Amino acid sequence: MIKGIYSSGSGMMPRMLKLEVIANNLANINTTGFKRDSIFVQILKNAGVAQSKGGGDLSGLDVKEYTDFSEGSMNPTGNQLDLAIQGPGFFAADTPSGVRYTRNGNFSLSTDGTIVTAQGYPVLGTSGPIQLPDLRNAKIGDISINESGEISVDGKKIGSLLIAKFDDTSVLKKEEGTFFTADVPGKDAEADGKGTIIRQGQLEESNVNGIEEMVQMIELSRSFESAQKTMLYQDGTLDKAMDIGKL
Repeated sequence: MIKGIYSSGSGMMPRMLKLEVIANNLANINTTGFKRDSIFVQILKNAGVAQSKGGGDLSGLDVKEYTDFSEGSMNPTGNQLDLAIQGPGFFAADTPSGVRYTRNGNFSLSTDGTIVTAQGYPVLGTSGPIQLPDLRNAKIGDISINESGEISVDGKKIGSLLIAKFDDTSVLKKEEGTFFTADVPGKDAEADGKGTIIRQGQLEESNVNGIEEMVQMIELSRSFESAQKTMLYQDGTLDKAMDIGKL
């Protein structure tokens, strides 16, 4: 009976985590460059070990969270500093905590003419932060960024975007919002204009499918409630058995 309670409990724990993940996905459905998260549950070989201690079923589950890096839809904005990456790769930003990677290309100009992220972090080019040489005379409409990431002002090239590529995206760990940190540095490169293309005046939307997430949330909620009722029933049965034992 106790084993049955633990079995029900072990099934509820990953469901709780996945409900939290889905809720976060839905909260960021309109966040530019957001990548949805999910979890997978692995049953370990030692799932049946230590059942005498009452924890065998729980210790046999390995729940891990992972990020889906599939590409989101492109949304035209007409803003010359809005950029989207079509294909593999990430923009790089110089933050107080070090270099961070993002697919959110909602950029703007700081007071000194540096191209920055929505959080105010300098966007990195192949030669460091990208700064317009003459901010007073420059106009947003004069900034041109081609498919290879080359940045020109009034037809004069001032730099190229640094695009970080990762052969294995599992090394990327999500931090705040749409920023990622990496266990190992990515390959510093420019967009090649073929496999990886920079789209000026566009933003990559979140890859969250609201309908799919809602369906999963409903199914998980029902499954969680069912497991909870099973636990309560088994607990009640155990209480009755103990009462009979007292007689």
